[in-house]
Amino acid sequence: MNEDFSKYSDDEARRIAYLVNGFLFNTLTEKEHNELDDWVAASDENMLLFEKLTDPKNLQEAVKWAERRKTEDSLQEGGQKVVVNHLRRRIRLWQWVAAACVLITIGVLAYIYSTSNDDKPNNVIANNSTDLLPGSNKATLTLGNGKIVTIDGNADTTIGESIIVQREKGEIIYDGKHAEKEPEYHMLTIPRKGHYKLTLPDGTKAWLNSESSIRYPTEFTGKERKVIVTGEAFFEVAKNKEKPFIVEAGNVKIEALGTQFSVNAYSNEPFLSATLVEGSIVVTSGNHENILKPGQQARINANDFNIATVEPMDVIAWKNGMFKFSNAPIDEIMRQVERWYDAEVVYENKPTDHFNADLPRDVPVSKLLHSLELTKRVHFKIEENKVIVLK
Repeated sequence: MNEDFSKYSDDEARRIAYLVNGFLFNTLTEKEHNELDDWVAASDENMLLFEKLTDPKNLQEAVKWAERRKTEDSLQEGGQKVVVNHLRRRIRLWQWVAAACVLITIGVLAYIYSTSNDDKPNNVIANNSTDLLPGSNKATLTLGNGKIVTIDGNADTTIGESIIVQREKGEIIYDGKHAEKEPEYHMLTIPRKGHYKLTLPDGTKAWLNSESSIRYPTEFTGKERKVIVTGEAFFEVAKNKEKPFIVEAGNVKIEALGTQFSVNAYSNEPFLSATLVEGSIVVTSGNHENILKPGQQARINANDFNIATVEPMDVIAWKNGMFKFSNAPIDEIMRQVERWYDAEVVYENKPTDHFNADLPRDVPVSKLLHSLELTKRVHFKIEENKVIVLK
């Protein structure tokens, strides 16, 4: 597909040139990094243009074009070490770039202004017929009598007197004013390519990620509010000092009064984790018990119980509709790909590098994979529902 870059004004083109040049020379501020990341993620066309602009072969051609046109643009020349940090991922460029700061910027401008009729993408990992689409609001609700209700589509509905399903918003609400005569246990199950939000009878809000479930009563009686979780969930707990809120995940218990925290209890993850965003929680496993502070994460497996400091907004990015990977190994990223795109991941070669990415979760899988490919440390092929990982 041919791209027409004439849509950019001179000021826009120069701004792109400035950002790309700063990217190549590792001189961008945090705010400028975010601006460049947002521009790259805004469209497939921008991502393709960025790839071309940072490809040394293309830049050499653009520089020649600029010299022929006798472009008079100039920038302050610097002797910075040249490091690519695409989406904050540092990778080395060819040595010839090190001495070409001014010409690179001229070349970027030239490449934007020029359109080539025979330009084609060098690496297409998917087309519309093979691409994998992202997940959406979907779930199944198992009632106390064993009846299973499939929840998808856009039409709102009411189940019994107390359960309100807002399909368009992807939310189930239990109306405490119309509680069931006899409390019973329900289970909300999220399949692959799904997520859903649940408001429990006490007002606690729970977001569930793909391949997750939560079992809970239709009314919290007794001295505690207990739910059982598999997979991944985020909670905003309604305050009630008289009744602590308890999440059980495997052999781990998390107790809170009124707070925000996430639980990741997928069986194929290296450890079960509980991450505190706000307030405090008590995490118990066997003989271990720890009180977490905001920004702390308990990591528990058969052999260890550790506390780590993390960026909680990165951990709960999925809840906010984002992929956010910070120094993540490829298999950690691919596990999310499997769940969110219902993909089978096959490794022909597994890179040992760690990756960074920051993209909306509503993009096709090819866009996420392409952002990782720009590091030139990993490549992918898509065959039906299979994602093949290559070096």
